[in-house]
Amino acid sequence: MVNRILVGAGTLIGLAMGFAPGTVPMDGLLMVLIGIVYFVMNVDAEDPTVALVMAIAVGGMTASDVLHHIPAVGMAIDGAFEALAIALWAGVATVAATRILNRVKG
Repeated sequence: MVNRILVGAGTLIGLAMGFAPGTVPMDGLLMVLIGIVYFVMNVDAEDPTVALVMAIAVGGMTASDVLHHIPAVGMAIDGAFEALAIALWAGVATVAATRILNRVKG
């Protein structure tokens, strides 16, 4: 149930960031927190391949601004995916921190 809430909240905040920037206060921080909590709960730190590939793919897509070429709504859609990329990169940092902690603990 918590997973659905996190995904739903992340999706709504991402859409708000893309289509109506500035409407959600501290939206970037909220996306970071959603990414951290989701990755802690759902991603195995010892085998994060799918999550890391997804972060690289979405990050690359938003960095290249490929969706800007869609007339009228491309920039807004790209903004929504940039919000998703924020959560994914926060999750990548969480996986890295978890792996380091696991190595230190032994």
